[in-house]
Amino acid sequence: MKKEVYLTFDLDWLADDYLSVTIEMLQKYELSATFFATHDSVALRELDGDSCEIALHPNFDKGNGKYDLNELIKLKKLYPEAGGTRSHSLFFSSRMLSLLKDCGMHYESNIFLMNHLGLQPTKRTKSIWSLPFNWSDDKHLELEESMNIKNLPDLNQKGLNIFNFHPVHLFLNTPTLDHYEKCKPNFNQANFSDFIHSGPGIRNLFTELCEEIKKSNLETCLLKKLVSDETESS
Repeated sequence: MKKEVYLTFDLDWLADDYLSVTIEMLQKYELSATFFATHDSVALRELDGDSCEIALHPNFDKGNGKYDLNELIKLKKLYPEAGGTRSHSLFFSSRMLSLLKDCGMHYESNIFLMNHLGLQPTKRTKSIWSLPFNWSDDKHLELEESMNIKNLPDLNQKGLNIFNFHPVHLFLNTPTLDHYEKCKPNFNQANFSDFIHSGPGIRNLFTELCEEIKKSNLETCLLKKLVSDETESS
């Protein structure tokens, strides 16, 4: 059985003009990916459903300790075919499982264990799976890791390899969190391109990952396929 790699992207309200960088890279390398949507996006709607999946990325946190679970319902109305979710800031509670069921969710991907080995899909309920992920570009930046593929999980290691990228970091080729913080006041503005980093950054790292996936003849799959396979085998 061919080893599978899962590429996921948290959209974080990035405008389609800037999201296009991520989409074009996936198309260039002919890779499949799961996008966790935060808003209505024409670019996402136009993606090939065989190679790209739209899941939901609701922001429940309204500040001051208040949470609005209706955000998932609102996103489900935008993308009625979506069957998976990952919350903004990874907020989750076992009390939300009934909401996920009511919204037709088949999986959640909120458990993050950086570089952890041997991760496996786990059933949260009779109908909902938990899909933990083991790498994220924002944590890579926080840890100030170098932009070298050697600092990514071994693509052939046992267990799940679910990578999480943010299209904004691919667009900006973000080199550090400080650089990103300086860019944020100009988020989605007409001059956003002025802040693209020309040296080593997340886009370079993603390019290396794409090339290694192709060179190693690995298959990139959608999270919904992982759930389907697990459901059939259980």
